[in-house]
Amino acid sequence: MKKKALLLTAVVLIAFVLPSCISVKEVGKLSIISTKNVSLKTDYALVASYSGGSKSDLKKSKAINIEEAVDQTIRKVPGGEFIMNAKINLVYHRISGKAFFAIEGDVYGQKSANGGAERSYRGFKTGDKVSWGNKLTGFKSGTIKSLKDDKTCLVEIEGGRTVEKKYDELSK
Repeated sequence: MKKKALLLTAVVLIAFVLPSCISVKEVGKLSIISTKNVSLKTDYALVASYSGGSKSDLKKSKAINIEEAVDQTIRKVPGGEFIMNAKINLVYHRISGKAFFAIEGDVYGQKSANGGAERSYRGFKTGDKVSWGNKLTGFKSGTIKSLKDDKTCLVEIEGGRTVEKKYDELSK
């Protein structure tokens, strides 16, 4: 009986402590921020709105300075060049006792010919024909429909079905 009560107490403590394992303090706001050279002659378009602001993004932040935090947020969005309407946050991880920086805001990239943002990542862009697989499982091919994030994209295969694939698995 005591073991069950102790286990129940532990579960309740974990349920309340883990979700609140970080605290966030806003350090400042900036109109535009980037670690890359931004050309004033180039047209830019919104690539991702409010990037880096989710609870998950804040928990994952391990940037020890603002420059790393900016790079982390821009790199996460394929085609990103700079951040507008940026909020600089100091994220304190209660479990480790360490503090890190996180940036959230609207990520902009170069405008394409059709008026939207030109999104490319690691040489892949929307509309590219790609293939993946090996001799054992067989090769498959499809067309990139969307660049999801810095790890995966959505590929349309025969029959109109869409699958999520890692960039590391794909070749042109």
